[in-house]
Amino acid sequence: MHEIAWPVIIAIYLFVAGDGVAAFYTGILANTFSKGKYERIAKIGSYIGVPLIILGLLMLIIDLGRPLSFWHFVLGENFLPLFRVSSTMSLGTWLLTAFTIFGGGYALTWLAEEKFARGWPVLKYFSSRPGLRKILGYLALPFAVLIACYTGVLLASTAAPMWNSTPYLGLLFLLSATSAGLSSIILILAATKSDRHLIYTFSKADAIVDILELVVFIILMIRLSSSAPEAAALLLNGEFSTLFWLGIVAFGLVVPLVMEIYELASSEKNVINTVVPVLSAVLILIGSFLTRVVILYAGQANF
Repeated sequence: MHEIAWPVIIAIYLFVAGDGVAAFYTGILANTFSKGKYERIAKIGSYIGVPLIILGLLMLIIDLGRPLSFWHFVLGENFLPLFRVSSTMSLGTWLLTAFTIFGGGYALTWLAEEKFARGWPVLKYFSSRPGLRKILGYLALPFAVLIACYTGVLLASTAAPMWNSTPYLGLLFLLSATSAGLSSIILILAATKSDRHLIYTFSKADAIVDILELVVFIILMIRLSSSAPEAAALLLNGEFSTLFWLGIVAFGLVVPLVMEIYELASSEKNVINTVVPVLSAVLILIGSFLTRVVILYAGQANF
């Protein structure tokens, strides 16, 4: 057994960062492919994504113990930009910094149009600037997607067998984050009593992502069982098996997926129940968080 070097705050950071950027790129992509039909989703995604990334950055800085250590990955000794190609921490720090700049500017273009924020001097430059919004959104988009993958790549770059024995960890975290981002948007739509058909549409998208995530999870476990059987045993029938089977597989993936498919199959077009999408969204968020907790702790236990 190895000492737990990365505590639960890192799992929270991984979850918060993934959820935030996924809500962000989900909003932008939905609005882009709908040719502007889902502007409100893009705005909601930015309102979720940017604050959560800032919260994640604060958690990362706190965990480092010394706030100045964070800037060590961004700036060199002469306080000039420094990018270390071989350092995953340097890569992650730059991804987070770039997203915060571009995504933050994108969110401000929406905030500047809110009634309560009109007239704020600091938002004057961002008001009524659809062109600027589009540019900032597209600049932030690739960084958002890379951050969602990066949380898995960060773990895979270490020496822990559970993390570096499979190439699918980054993809799993990307799909898990996307599902969490969609679920967060669904909860916001339900809380604001939005059009039920909109909730229905995003619940359908979430069901597709859940299926892909379940498939990747199966492939990952098959690969892990052959390349690192001791690590796989921790999840399948060992110390973390209860959380894995019940928390992640059952209540985090299978139950929400069954609920979504049942609701989508039985709902009439004019009578859509939002209770099921809301419950499945809550379970998915819990399962997404537990995925990071279990993989983080099991990986360290096997190292």
